[in-house]
Amino acid sequence: MRGAFTLTTIVQERDCGLLSTISEKPSMKTPQIPYYLDYLPQPLLEALDAKAEPIAAVPGLKVAPGLRQDFESIETDQALAFAVSLYKTMAPDLARVLEQRRVDRVFIDDITQQAVPHNADLPYHSPDYRTAIGAKDANGRIVVGPHPASARTEAQTPVEVPEFLQGEQVTLFGPPDTARMSINAMNAWHRRMPGEPEVVTRLVEASGQVPRWGADNEDSKTPIMHNFLRACRNLMGCFDGTLRFEDTRRGKRYELAQDHLATPIKRIPGLALPDGNHLLDGNPLPLHLVDFALHLFHNHTRPQALVFYVPKLENEEEAAYLNALISEAERLIQAQTPSYKLGTIKLFIVFENPRAIFRIQEIAAALAPHFVGGSLGWHDFLGSTARLFRHDPRYRIPVKADPNIVINHIRQSHHILVDALTPLGAIKIGGMYGVLPEDGNAQSFQVTMVGYIKDVTTQLRRGLDGFWVAHPDFVRLGLALVEAWRLREADPNDGTLRELIEALVTDPDECSALLKFVFEREDVPGLSPTDPLYHRGVLAANIETSDAIANDDPQEARYNVFQALQYLADWLTGNGCVALPAAMESVNGQKVFVRIMDDLATTERSRWELWAEVAHGRVSVENFDQILQQEIAFIKAGLPDDTRRVQVKWEGESARWYPVAVKLLRQLVVEAEPVEFATELLMPFTLSLIRQAEDPWQAATDLCPGRYT
Repeated sequence: MRGAFTLTTIVQERDCGLLSTISEKPSMKTPQIPYYLDYLPQPLLEALDAKAEPIAAVPGLKVAPGLRQDFESIETDQALAFAVSLYKTMAPDLARVLEQRRVDRVFIDDITQQAVPHNADLPYHSPDYRTAIGAKDANGRIVVGPHPASARTEAQTPVEVPEFLQGEQVTLFGPPDTARMSINAMNAWHRRMPGEPEVVTRLVEASGQVPRWGADNEDSKTPIMHNFLRACRNLMGCFDGTLRFEDTRRGKRYELAQDHLATPIKRIPGLALPDGNHLLDGNPLPLHLVDFALHLFHNHTRPQALVFYVPKLENEEEAAYLNALISEAERLIQAQTPSYKLGTIKLFIVFENPRAIFRIQEIAAALAPHFVGGSLGWHDFLGSTARLFRHDPRYRIPVKADPNIVINHIRQSHHILVDALTPLGAIKIGGMYGVLPEDGNAQSFQVTMVGYIKDVTTQLRRGLDGFWVAHPDFVRLGLALVEAWRLREADPNDGTLRELIEALVTDPDECSALLKFVFEREDVPGLSPTDPLYHRGVLAANIETSDAIANDDPQEARYNVFQALQYLADWLTGNGCVALPAAMESVNGQKVFVRIMDDLATTERSRWELWAEVAHGRVSVENFDQILQQEIAFIKAGLPDDTRRVQVKWEGESARWYPVAVKLLRQLVVEAEPVEFATELLMPFTLSLIRQAEDPWQAATDLCPGRYT
């Protein structure tokens, strides 16, 4: 079916008056989406354009050198023409919603700064304490907060969840850019831990469920175009059953299992990121559009392949843009494949923005008939909330070192998600449990299992249909936990959940405390929706002092620096997701090493926590610099101490990127007006023009004047 698309018919099918033919050439001097200049400045775009290779069959389009040769089956003339046609229709709408983001940020900052004198003498929990929540702009829009009741839709049409998506939602998240990792994700149901307890085997088989796989190139992988295109190719192989991999070095063959394969759900990038590898008359195409269009083009005959996770939407206005994008894409597909059914594309929205969490119903309505469910990505959620409150000197983000953030601070958000989506029959998914045990460390496994079971049972108690996990080893355990929980829901006297917990957590002290948590402890108390502090509580923005550790405690600052610095170096090398060692406490107060899966979202919340403490004078720049230099020395030495172990060594390719990571982290933390997203500084380093330079930092500085300090 892929060959059925032709350039001629794509052009002929264009009936939008904005851009009538594929050959019109907007000037690169007048960018179509000005917002993208925050990521790829004009001098960099001009240098990229000068090096790029023109595509004769798609007038005006240029592609980064070598890209088509490496991915001939993906970057076809027809697929690229499809993406360009889609872009030409949608560029004005996208430019408009991204510009509105910029306007809204200014409004939020102004309101927050104006409130500081008013709030100075008020208790932090006073109902008179002012924030941007509920404030209306000049057009009467509530920029942050729920719509007034009069503006809400009285009744919404229930969503249609395809049969292959129904059931429990235990979702492994990870990148699909390598065949080996893709096959391992698809085969996760079959991955048994050594000595898997009989009760796990029994429950997994009785459940009749298969896991989901969030195939994520958005947070779990550095957004290098080769990664996206390898992911596209691998997912095609997953859906048609042909993916296999020969590891000649290890003498091992990887193949898809014959049954119980995971259901892949592709996660595309957010709206904010441009693609410097595909330029139309000098303008970067939107990265989300390119990734979506290529996947759709090559998989449009497979409905199970047309389910997407979409991150970082902020409100129903952006959802309306996304719906228009999908409608236009489906119209083009149907013009070439008349049997294609409009509405086949289905969407999960990751509600990970403080504006979006108040607009779940509106976003769902704006995305009909494509919306099927949503999840709560809490690291990005907290990082974006910290950005929203950045000018409030009394705001504190929940500390990164707190192992119970989901349990203690995300309750209100979980309930909003459940209350909004349950009446629609939509799928409701929680967030990620990202703690992994150290290999071969029995005590580490016990501590990790305690946290995992607490996290899972808390989310199930709150009415969610599932959750995310960060490693294939947690998939079968997650399926077993959900099945045991459902058995207890049906019969409160059923003992299977207790049997499962006792089989997984064999340390008597850990098990005793965990059983009390699961069976005797009520959920943390929450605020009533009528409470004046309720909306701040939803955003976990009602914490004046953490009960875990103070945000400005040198230990907390050091932990954020140590983790963020390693992560940034690893991201720059091209990985984008790494399990970093950290110490957690056992029930007896003993420090136990575990591994915490960090991605870009965790680093965003770390840098915003650090930025707030420095910007508001609780941690001086001098103290931050001292900690930074100490952590650099510790990482270079590579020797562990009682609470730290270096995962990303200062050697090999990482040694080339660590100096860049140091400069970037310092700029993210000490700059008075920091970039909203770290990717504004990071995206140039995904491009071969800079990555292959002898000195990438100097190349980025030269091509992005005024960007780096």
